[in-house]
Amino acid sequence: MWKTCLFVFALTLLPVLVNAKNQNRSCGLAYQMQQSELPRDIAVKVDSMTGGATRIAMDWWVARLSRPARPTKWHTVERLDDCMIYIRHGWDNMMSKRSAAGYTRMPDDERYDGIATVKLLDAWVVAHEIGHLIGCRHGSGVMRADYTSQDEQLWIDNDALHFALLVRIKVEAARIPQSWRTDVRPSGPGSYGSRNRLPSASP
Repeated sequence: MWKTCLFVFALTLLPVLVNAKNQNRSCGLAYQMQQSELPRDIAVKVDSMTGGATRIAMDWWVARLSRPARPTKWHTVERLDDCMIYIRHGWDNMMSKRSAAGYTRMPDDERYDGIATVKLLDAWVVAHEIGHLIGCRHGSGVMRADYTSQDEQLWIDNDALHFALLVRIKVEAARIPQSWRTDVRPSGPGSYGSRNRLPSASP
């Protein structure tokens, strides 16, 4: 009897251990999502459960981010080393976030690893987490903090995208070696030296 109980317990625990093992593995190219210009072709890895919702969310994001002069597209990849974003289904490490539909790390706080974990297989939830991965904080539209089952329409305002750009510029600047930076210092009476400008771009 105890062997059966032990076997059932092991089967129950296995998915959690597998998810925990994968949790700290980051996408190999995730740093590209931290630059002031988002990639023109975003490499996305999905697991067996998140593919459908991710397809809807990514199609919407690339349509929203594309400009006539700079179209954006996306494609799926199989390996973590080849992806910029990884959308995975999981329940692990969410005990303190029981009400959360998904989570990822905000790049304004620390370098993020390109992984978004979702509990609900819903395009709105996936789009929300992708928004965090490009630098969006909680706000309006798809970045609203509270999810309800009636959320279907995907939209975001320009203020949220402008903030996302500023976050990426900040993260990108933090990665520039100190020896490469040019401080703004007076070069003579009443004049200023050149500034080291980061590229200006919109998401």
